[in-house]
Amino acid sequence: MNKKKNVILPNELSKSFSFIRMLIIYLTICGVGVIVLLFSFNGLIRRQDKKLTNDICSLITEKINSSISYMTSSAVNMAAGLSVQNYSDLQELYDAMSQNNGGSGYVSIGFIDEENNIYASPTELNEFEKWNLMDTARLADPVSISAPYRSGKTGKPVFTLFADFAYDGGKNGYLFLTYPLEEIQRMAYTESLAGDTEIWLMEASSDNIIQCAGSNKYFIGVWDNALLSLRKPINDRYQETYAAWKDKMNAGEETAAITYKIGSKTYTQVCSKIDFMYGWYVVVRIPSSSLSSAMQQFRLSVLIFLGILFIATVIMFIVSHRGETKEKKVLENLSIQDPLTSALNRRAFDFTAGQYLGYLGKTLKNEASLLFIDIDYFKHVNDRFGHEAGDKILKEFSAALLEIFGNDGYVSRYGGDEFVVLVQNGDKDTINRQLELLRKKAAAIMPCDSAEECGDFVLTFSCGAAVFPADASDLKSLQTSADNALYIVKENGRNGFGWYEKEE
Repeated sequence: MNKKKNVILPNELSKSFSFIRMLIIYLTICGVGVIVLLFSFNGLIRRQDKKLTNDICSLITEKINSSISYMTSSAVNMAAGLSVQNYSDLQELYDAMSQNNGGSGYVSIGFIDEENNIYASPTELNEFEKWNLMDTARLADPVSISAPYRSGKTGKPVFTLFADFAYDGGKNGYLFLTYPLEEIQRMAYTESLAGDTEIWLMEASSDNIIQCAGSNKYFIGVWDNALLSLRKPINDRYQETYAAWKDKMNAGEETAAITYKIGSKTYTQVCSKIDFMYGWYVVVRIPSSSLSSAMQQFRLSVLIFLGILFIATVIMFIVSHRGETKEKKVLENLSIQDPLTSALNRRAFDFTAGQYLGYLGKTLKNEASLLFIDIDYFKHVNDRFGHEAGDKILKEFSAALLEIFGNDGYVSRYGGDEFVVLVQNGDKDTINRQLELLRKKAAAIMPCDSAEECGDFVLTFSCGAAVFPADASDLKSLQTSADNALYIVKENGRNGFGWYEKEE
């Protein structure tokens, strides 16, 4: 199919300006936030070790919750978009979408239908059984999230988001997206604290931990157990204190702090609950001896980190916007084309043509022409050669229209054997030549495989045309003018085309 001439429509301009406004607002908010942060650091420096550690932990947890919340919103929005499309074949949908894995940061994508059939790769099917992911999927209302687990596909920690969606006329299923835990780990890691500060993600019930930051970079992302790596080395006198801290975590408290010693070194350790990962906490541990001497450097380094994070977030914001725009266009294309001919359907044409004519009406610089085209005696084709032959003619006639007008116009199958074309110019001579070319191509279209079977059949069409804004000032009036011209062509015996003429 030929590509259409690129035209910036008013709604597209509006979307562009809206994005720019959102970006300006975001930059302003971030700038104000950085300024406020500069003043707040003066008070932060004077706070006690435990309060500082708690602030760091809360900040990291907030970033992780925001990150997971964004992923959750993306999953819900994608599920809503799929529900609108009302797909009937989930296997076909999975085959199409699984080819774009990673386009929005996820490792894999899949679906679960109403009968609990899973559309996923063999590796993911094994993980569903191994990690009881189906139980997590059933909790989606409208979304649920699994605990982190090690992916058989990547060998690294991942977690899976589930969102319910509708398909096939109201059936309920689930969309699932698997994300690398690295996305969350990066939120927890801060370069300024990479020396003595250690940061983990910890599951309260199992004591499993995943290290996100620490002095040894080779342990980042490694799974461990808190009973061995955290509690065992603690001096005996602090074992009961640690057990009480752990009991608070098991009870689901939002935050808990503890101070203990390993040998002669004192540590402050704080946990903070992750809202979107049930039973998981961020744990931050900092040697108390390093806090006071490092605070000034900490302030400077955090500001540098926030600057880098700010730039990275802006880049991610822009890239994400572009990616979402492309995905929306793909989803929109699924609902704007006539399935038989690949031309625009009536709803899509009316919207596009209306927007374009409104745009021309504001610029007052160009003309456009609307063509109403009917295949002559199409019912006789179906009666004589059958509906498959009729479909063949519709597809080939549509292909001829797209070939001739597709580069500078919008072609639509308006219904049955009726086509409508909006040409982005008002040059009647040029369009007349194009219609003559269409007549030749139509005459070459045959409903059957051989000339002997077709006999004396010759495909013809009738066309009525009108010019915007000379003949009408809006789409509905322009359609009426073109339809009147078509009526006259039919009254004169069909197999021709004519332009609307105003009554004097």
